[in-house]
Amino acid sequence: MRRPNVAGRRTVEGMDVGAGLRERVESGLWPLVEGFVSSHDVAGLAVAVVRDEEVVSRGFGVRDVGTGTPVTPETMFHLASVSKPFVATAIVSVATARGAGEPVLDLDAPITDWVPEFTLADGREGEVTARRLLSHSSGLPDVESYGWHDPQLGDEALSEFARSISDWRLQSEPGSAFSYSNAGFELLGLLLSRVMGTTFEKAMQQQVLAPLGLRNSTFLRGDVPAHLAASPHVGMPLSVPEGAYPYTRRHAPSSTLHSNLVEMCRWMVAHFEPVKGSDGHWARLDPGLVEQMWQPVMPVERPPWMDSVGRSWFVGSYRGYRTVGHGGSDPGFGSKVVMVPELRTGVVVLANSNNIPAPDIAAAALDIALADVPLSAKPDGMTDLRAFPRSVVGPVAEVLRASGPEAAKVELGRLAGVEPAEFDLDEGFVDATWGAMELHLPSLVWPLLRLWTDVRPDSSDAWTMTGCAHQLDGQLDLARSALRRAIDLNPENDDAAQILSKIPS
Repeated sequence: MRRPNVAGRRTVEGMDVGAGLRERVESGLWPLVEGFVSSHDVAGLAVAVVRDEEVVSRGFGVRDVGTGTPVTPETMFHLASVSKPFVATAIVSVATARGAGEPVLDLDAPITDWVPEFTLADGREGEVTARRLLSHSSGLPDVESYGWHDPQLGDEALSEFARSISDWRLQSEPGSAFSYSNAGFELLGLLLSRVMGTTFEKAMQQQVLAPLGLRNSTFLRGDVPAHLAASPHVGMPLSVPEGAYPYTRRHAPSSTLHSNLVEMCRWMVAHFEPVKGSDGHWARLDPGLVEQMWQPVMPVERPPWMDSVGRSWFVGSYRGYRTVGHGGSDPGFGSKVVMVPELRTGVVVLANSNNIPAPDIAAAALDIALADVPLSAKPDGMTDLRAFPRSVVGPVAEVLRASGPEAAKVELGRLAGVEPAEFDLDEGFVDATWGAMELHLPSLVWPLLRLWTDVRPDSSDAWTMTGCAHQLDGQLDLARSALRRAIDLNPENDDAAQILSKIPS
């Protein structure tokens, strides 16, 4: 449901490809990002580029649309699934560290050696190992409901999560296929806490964050200074959901790292070989550990960033060079990290709304950062953020809020008739509604849902979201009706079928 990459012109106006990194980024990338932020429905955005230990970073937009406080490189964002490579690094480092004897943790042993409360309905919990969890090849299903609306904040949250999935069964043979599972990383976090003899969050601080000098980064939301925190934005027009935030300790390992551009750049440089004459300012990970993390384990076949998966990192390619990266999305936040290790180059994109094409911004940043490097497999054009049409949902939602549904329909018709087309008429409704659903706040988007089903009655996605909203409101008959309509429109709509299956008859 994300917009595809769009190739623009090979040159970027105002950028000298022979200039240094900072000059290229400031003259080539920042105007593109500024233009995107000013012409699209964006709250805040933070972008950084690293090459050979040189860092260029900047914030755009605001931390909170209510206060208007600007985003800076120090602004702290919820990183969602970008948390996973940090957890994987801790697990692999513990499993390879040797003291007086063998490592404490065996990646190929059943995790039940450390996590005995983890059981499965099919009795196959003994086949689940840390090695398989790290590459999403354990056969475990994924989490269906994250419970952001009912956060678990105690030290036993991960243990309680492990007990809560006792009715699950493996969905594939362990080690046979890639199947993304957030649940697997919750189990890895619990495993880490047991091996380290402390809470998961303290274990991450001791094993990864503190050694790399990531002083402000944390998996505990309460540790994020209020004056630095970015607020989540959901719905359309974008708003901050009062009293709601995508945080619970039962999903901390998969999702709750908070960090900023400054420290994410330190994280990327920690994976690179030092440049000649490096002053030692940058902490480094062990090269052997890093290469183990990046070795492909399972094919994923989602180019260009996700050809395969290693130990949590996705391995892909950029113009003939290997990339490693990870993305994340939770209600009100989005993130993307991509590194080109051979060129000691990386980019990070952080956002406090879900409607940001973070992978495309990352691609544009790499194009500009490496514009002076002879690269193989050059495409015809660079990723041009100017080529992305704005979703029609934003301006229509503004009219809906100000003047009601009939005026919004008129505005939609007007925008649909503009030549040449300036708006994407099909994208954006899912992004504008799903975050509110995950936070169990359908009231934030009911006007938009009613408009969506009215103007797009043949949209299976529209009826899926409407059915979900009815279910959350306790209107089960209406939920069943909407979900059946979604399936009638698209018999392959697995989301609608899954939600329908959970509603009691």
